Amino acid sequence: MRSLTLAKLVAIGLALNLCACGAIEAQRQAEEAKKQEFVQRVDTAHVWVTTGEPPAGKPYTKLGELKYTEPFTPDAIDAAKMQDRLKKMALEKYPDTVDAVIKEDSEVSPDGSTVTVSAEAIQYESSTDRNALHHMNEGLVASPSGN
Repeated sequence: MRSLTLAKLVAIGLALNLCACGAIEAQRQAEEAKKQEFVQRVDTAHVWVTTGEPPAGKPYTKLGELKYTEPFTPDAIDAAKMQDRLKKMALEKYPDTVDAVIKEDSEVSPDGSTVTVSAEAIQYESSTDRNALHHMNEGLVASPSGN
């Protein structure tokens, strides 16, 4: 009888231990997802889009051309939506290097049926801003009391 009770207690202990491990792993995955979301938001905020050139005296490297064409609609010529799409394209194509999108230009086709948007993705020779932003939360300890 005693060994049966002991076996039940061991089984319950193992089950609780497995549940705790699963909860810890789920918490780790949630924290990693939060970190990746933060990095994506920082990167999106970090990349700026302009119709002009980068600031004078700030050396950069051209990463490549960005270009898309879509049917003409009011959304297709909305400046904010064009900038958002160019940022997204730049971050997908150059995720760890893009700092800015310059020389943004849009052109409506002669028949008015399509809009073509183009720009150049660049990286500044000194990209310390992005690196600092990516690591700004490291080493911080949150106070459990909220103070």
